[in-house]
Amino acid sequence: MGTEKRERQKANRALKHQQEVQAQSRRKLYRKVAIGVAGVLAVVLFVWVASTIVGGDDDDGPITPATLPETIPDTTAGTDPDTTDG
Repeated sequence: MGTEKRERQKANRALKHQQEVQAQSRRKLYRKVAIGVAGVLAVVLFVWVASTIVGGDDDDGPITPATLPETIPDTTAGTDPDTTDG
């Protein structure tokens, strides 16, 4: 059996080794999570870009000047007070 000092040194080395193993496993977990999150974001970004580029086939867009009627019907015909029929 070693001295008291030697036993403390062994215990401290074992504790330090245990802490290093925990820190290493924590880093591995963080790395795996970061890679997973980056992968999900990449897929979402790809789908968004693809849907923006391809677009939809919706024909129900807003009314543009090309779809407006060329002439506006005159709804005030015959209501002018200056014109009388005699």
